[in-house]
Amino acid sequence: MFVRYDYILPCLAMALALLTSCGDTDEVIVPVSHPVESLEFDCMEPNGIDSSAHTIKCSRPKKGVDSVKVKSFEFSGDYSAYLVVGDDLEDPELDWDVQIKKGTKISVPDSGSFAFAILDGKDRVVEVWTVVFTPDETSSSSKKSSSSSAKSKSSSSAKKESSSSAKSESSSSAKKDSSSSAKSESSSSAKKESSSSAKSESSSSAKKESSSSAKQESSSSAKKDSSSSAMPESSSSEKSSSSSATPETSSSEESSSSSSLESSSSSETVPAESSSSSEPVLGVLLRDFNVDGGTVTVDGNKVYVEVSYGTNLKTLRVQPMDTLANLERPVEMKFLDDLGVLGTYTVVAGMQLPGTHFDARDNTGFWATTSDAMANTVTEASIKIKSEANLEFGSSRMTVSTKEIAGSWIGIEGSWKMAGGFYFAGAYSGTQSIDIYQQGYTSGTPSTGASDISKDMSFGKPFTARPTAFEVTYSYTHENNSNSSYPQKGLIYVMLVSPNGKVVASGVVTDDSSVGMHQVHVNLAYGSDSGILNAEYPVKDGLSVGTGNEDVASIHVMFASSAHAFVVAGGTLGNDDKYRGGENSKLVVDEFKLVY
Repeated sequence: MFVRYDYILPCLAMALALLTSCGDTDEVIVPVSHPVESLEFDCMEPNGIDSSAHTIKCSRPKKGVDSVKVKSFEFSGDYSAYLVVGDDLEDPELDWDVQIKKGTKISVPDSGSFAFAILDGKDRVVEVWTVVFTPDETSSSSKKSSSSSAKSKSSSSAKKESSSSAKSESSSSAKKDSSSSAKSESSSSAKKESSSSAKSESSSSAKKESSSSAKQESSSSAKKDSSSSAMPESSSSEKSSSSSATPETSSSEESSSSSSLESSSSSETVPAESSSSSEPVLGVLLRDFNVDGGTVTVDGNKVYVEVSYGTNLKTLRVQPMDTLANLERPVEMKFLDDLGVLGTYTVVAGMQLPGTHFDARDNTGFWATTSDAMANTVTEASIKIKSEANLEFGSSRMTVSTKEIAGSWIGIEGSWKMAGGFYFAGAYSGTQSIDIYQQGYTSGTPSTGASDISKDMSFGKPFTARPTAFEVTYSYTHENNSNSSYPQKGLIYVMLVSPNGKVVASGVVTDDSSVGMHQVHVNLAYGSDSGILNAEYPVKDGLSVGTGNEDVASIHVMFASSAHAFVVAGGTLGNDDKYRGGENSKLVVDEFKLVY
């Protein structure tokens, strides 16, 4: 169902022409009579739109459906529409996070109505519309109770505010008319019409029966009391805790749930406002909560949602609310348990990294290694550079080891270097053993000096979750080296890094002696690098320590058989004291898991 307006009126055009021809430099604003060209909700009743009263009548959705959708909303110019917060329709407060447009889904409030305001290009309110839902049979008894209660409140308010006999008489008359109007025409699902009717009748009655001073007070009192009798009581705190399954933000009680439940342009969801405290609490059963494509696990008041790696945590569709949620950070939501008790739960989303069961080498491109280059023998300037692969998989375990690289001329070995085994989140651009022996080699006789192979490593893979720890099952075989400045040790670390290169959180494991297969639990320290950046481990250049509050953009994970042997060092025969790694040191990893 569509509604269209012919808003260009000849008389206004002529008036504008006359004004602009007078040479006056002041801006002349000609209001548009009807900014809305088309407006349609999927719940609209036939002929249910009243353009003069700015009201829309809707049928209540079927059982199990808790929202209505805007099917069409077009304007004649630069206009926009936003949800109205509260019940003040003359000077409405707007929820700037909820724009009403085509595709928006709006939860049906218990009050039976909601309002939205239309703004011009300068964000000035030009119209306020009210959507009223047709009451169903189950709400008839509650309507009577609500009307009676509101009637009592209106009478009490009018009685309290009247001081003179004229004021008392006028208030009594206004109360009678307002109560009658509300009784015959309004319910909790028609607050706009009731407020307007009661306001008009009480004002008229006061005009006939009271003096000018009493008329003003009576009209104001009747308007206030009539409005409250036709609409549920609400406040900013009630708005904050509207739908029991709506996430709460800890930063502000008054922030709307749309700050934690984000909506896409094609499907926005507005939480229903809570009704008066005398009505039963509505909510989503905890056991019914789920996330599309995810697995939900409940542990006390913590709800963990695990999704596959690469899932966008900003736009997770949660059920049965059928809305989009941003779960990059923990969010508080309210649910009903099986006994009907409403409670607050912390919902956390996370994911595991691909290939961390180590059944076989991961083929997704998440992990990188220098081993492929180590296995590729090459001859340059008559110097033969050879080594062997130092990464292997077997028995659902991954092994990285520290290996020697030998350089020989006409079959005579003359220089040796040591390279660690690395398996890390990122990419490696080296392809041959010469790239290990001398990083950045182009031509000439290969150098016997140190080679920083980390310059060919790109560290980190996309990641936005916020784990609290990691668990790893591993063993380490230690082989001594003679370099006192860089003693041999195994290395495992995890770093969460922000978009601008800040270390958000980190955790590290090192061993300087052999250990058997065992599991360790390492807490991630937020706002700390755990000493990784200054230890001369293989890490991304330019990182610095953050506060721990930054958004996470990538995860850096390193498994290394030698913590310092990414700098390949050595020399000629008998000069192996420069080695930064212990030959044949091994790190065997059986399982790796992020903890949330």
